[in-house]
Amino acid sequence: MADEAGRESLGLALRSRWVKFLAAAACAVLLGYLVYFVRSTLAPFVLAAVAAYILNPAVEFLQAKLRLPRGVVVAALMVVLTAAVVGTLALGISYLVRTVERVVPQAELALYPDAQPNTFAERVHHALESIPTELRVQVKEMLEHLPRTLRDNFRDISASLLQGFGAVFGALLSLVVASFKFVLFFVVMGYLLADLPALRAGAGELIPARHKEAVLRVLGHIDTNIRAFYRGQFLVSLALCGIYSAGLLACGVDFAVLIGVAGGMADMVPYLGLVVGMLPALAFALVPYGGLLKPLGVVLVFAFGQTLAGMYLSPRIVGRRVGLHPVAVLLAIMVFGHLLGFLGVIFAVPLAAVIRVLLGEWVAHYKRNHS
Repeated sequence: MADEAGRESLGLALRSRWVKFLAAAACAVLLGYLVYFVRSTLAPFVLAAVAAYILNPAVEFLQAKLRLPRGVVVAALMVVLTAAVVGTLALGISYLVRTVERVVPQAELALYPDAQPNTFAERVHHALESIPTELRVQVKEMLEHLPRTLRDNFRDISASLLQGFGAVFGALLSLVVASFKFVLFFVVMGYLLADLPALRAGAGELIPARHKEAVLRVLGHIDTNIRAFYRGQFLVSLALCGIYSAGLLACGVDFAVLIGVAGGMADMVPYLGLVVGMLPALAFALVPYGGLLKPLGVVLVFAFGQTLAGMYLSPRIVGRRVGLHPVAVLLAIMVFGHLLGFLGVIFAVPLAAVIRVLLGEWVAHYKRNHS
C-alpha cells in the first residue's frame, strides 16, 4: 500500500510538473506571437531599452565620480546626446550642401563640354536649341491638342493627381511618424536610465527565493557577454569609421567622410557596414564614370577594413567572451532577421549570445544531474 501510494503521489507530481511546463510554454509562445505582431510599434521602446542598458555604466561612473544625483547625471547626459545628434546632423547637411555645390559644376562640364551656359535662362535656351526640329514640331502639335486631351481624359487625370497627392501625403505622414518615434526613443531612454536601479530591484523581487541565486548567476553571465560584445563592437566600429573615411578620401570619392562614418557605425551589426557603406561609395565612384580604378579602390578599402576587423580587431578588442563562430553569426543574422525584421538584424548577435549562455547552463545542469 505504501509503495502504491508513493507511486501515485509521484505520478501526480510529474503530471503537475508537466502541466506547469506546458502552461509556461504556451504563455511563452503567445508572448512571442504578440511581440512579433507588434514588433514595429515596440521598435523605439526596445531600442531605447538597449541604449539605456549600454549607457548605464557611463551614468554610474559619472554618478560616482561627480557625486551627483542620478537624475541630474541623466539629464546632463541627455542634453549632451541631443546636442551631439543635432550637431552631427547640422555638420552632415552642411557637408552635403558643400559637396553638391562642388559636384554640380563638374556634372555640367561633363554634360556641356563645348558650351558652358552661365545663367538659368541661357541653360534653358541651350537645352531648347539642342532639341531636334521634328521633336519640336511634335511638341507644338501636342500643346495645341492639350485642352481637348484634358477634357477627354479628365477622370483619369484627376485620379492620377489624387493618387500623386496621396503618395505625397503618405510620405509626409511617414516623416512625421519617424520624427515622433525618434523623439519617443530619447524620452523613453531618459526615463529608463533614471529609473533603471529601481526597475532592477523590482525585477529581482519577482524571482522566487529558491531560484534567485541561479537566475542571478545566469543573468550576470549574459550581462558580461552582451557588455563585452557592445563595448568591443563600438571600438571596432570607430576604427572602421577612420579606415573607411581615410580610404575613400584617398580614392577621391564624393561624400567620403559621411559614407565612411555611416559604414563604420553600421558595423555595430556585423557585415551591415558593407551594405550601408560600400554600395553608395561604389555608386559615387562610378558616376560620373572615369574608369575602373576608383571603384576598384573602393572595393579594396572595404575589403581591407573587413579583413582587419575580422582577423585582428574583433578578436583582440571584443575577445572570445561571446564565443560565436562567424558562421553562427551569419546564421543568427539570417534567422532573427527573418523572424523579427530589422530589429532581428540589429540584435541577432546578442540574442545568439544569450541562447549560447542558456544552452551552456542547461548542458552543465544536465551533466551535474546525470553524472
